[in-house]
Parts: sequence; C-alpha cells; structure tokens
Amino acid sequence: MTNTRLYRENVTFALALPEAFADWEAPTAAELNGALVYNITCALNEGGTSFDLGDSDTDDSLSFCQAAGAVSPTYYNPSVTFEAFRSENPTSSNTANTAFGLMAFPDIEYLAILRVNGAPDAAFAIGQRVSLVRVKTDNPVDVIAAGENIRISNAFLSQGDVNWNYEVAA
Repeated sequence: MTNTRLYRENVTFALALPEAFADWEAPTAAELNGALVYNITCALNEGGTSFDLGDSDTDDSLSFCQAAGAVSPTYYNPSVTFEAFRSENPTSSNTANTAFGLMAFPDIEYLAILRVNGAPDAAFAIGQRVSLVRVKTDNPVDVIAAGENIRISNAFLSQGDVNWNYEVAA
C-alpha cells in the first residue's frame, strides 16, 4: 500500500454560487460540475489556504437531570481562507483572474467546496466526498512581500451552513 499525500495534486477547492444547487445539502455530481461552480485550485497558494472544521460551540447550561460538566454541541465552526496568486495580466482569461474576480469584493455569498482524493482538474463524480461551507467574502487583503508573487487573501465569513464530508450520491 502506498502512502498518498492528500494535498497538492489530490485536493480540489472551488467556489459556487448558491443558485448552483437545488439542495446544497445534497449536491449532485452534475451540479458540482456545472457552470456556476468555479474550480480555482490551481490559483491557490498552499501556504495561505485553509479549509478546516474547528471545535463546535457548546452550550454548557445544565438541567437538574444532567451530570456536572455536561455540554451540548451547538454550532460548527468552519474556517475557510483562500489565498490566490495574482495574474501578471489582469485582462487574461486564466484561473488566477477568475479567483481574483470571485474574491476581490466583500459581501458576496458562495458555497466554498473542498474535495480530497481526486485530481484538481478531474470532474466531480458519484461516490466522492465533498465538504461545503456557506461563506461570504470579507474585505480582501493583498499579500505582498519582497521576492514573492503578489497574492490576494480572503478569510471568508461563515454563514452557518455546513455540509461536511458529504458523499455525492447522484
């Protein structure tokens, strides 16, 4: 058995407009491959991109029937940040300019999508697992440093909807 690393060539990141899905909790392969889903994996900087599910918020109020210290999970805490390389030519048709156009303005709602264990340029397929988080863009930040490519970073604002590790069924 080989040790396959689950990053770089085995991860896909995308942003989808909410209207891309009839039901975002049960996205189909056809919807994930549709025109309103933008695969921007190749424009993202690995070091500045994260797609994580943190510990849930909890309610630690107790009833008279609960043991001391009992807590009830309430809300998921996803953390999604995309950092994309900027294109040398802002009018070129390329993935970097697509990513910039999607991330450069605040208050735009998307479903951020993560697929692990599949080539970034491969179509979404039945049986694959994807994670979706409803987000809004925040104010983007330019990432500029001597000797590095210029990038744009957006730490998306979670909107509360999380569909983690969903198996695409149709």
